[in-house]
Amino acid sequence: MNYIRKLYVFLFLFSLIIFIGCATVQEGDKAAGKKAPYIVFTIPANGQTTVQRSGNFYVEIYFSAEMDPTTKEFFMMTTRGRRVEGRFFWLNGHTLQFRPDAVLEANATYECRITDGYSIYKERLKDIPYLWLFVTGQ
Repeated sequence: MNYIRKLYVFLFLFSLIIFIGCATVQEGDKAAGKKAPYIVFTIPANGQTTVQRSGNFYVEIYFSAEMDPTTKEFFMMTTRGRRVEGRFFWLNGHTLQFRPDAVLEANATYECRITDGYSIYKERLKDIPYLWLFVTGQ
């Protein structure tokens, strides 16, 4: 009987130590704010077709956290193996906008890619590289 009691006490203490250890790690992550930023949505959306190619065309990326402005250096837009040149604008800390210098080609597939990026707190962007495609209209 004494042996069983010692076994129960041992198992209880062991479980308690494991539980406290796990709870401390989880609480530490919350306190440090270690939630990786991610891309909430893009304009144009992935797979969108008949996208307007001139006028006020822009690509927009909305992030879940305020981003380091150097994140724009990790964005690239291409079509048929050629890079699309343009200018970047931060509308706010969460929204990056890319405006091409020239009118987009008709009926062409464009690829947008973000290869890296960081929040203002140096948390690395989740799910990179991030890639999406769209097709222009006539």
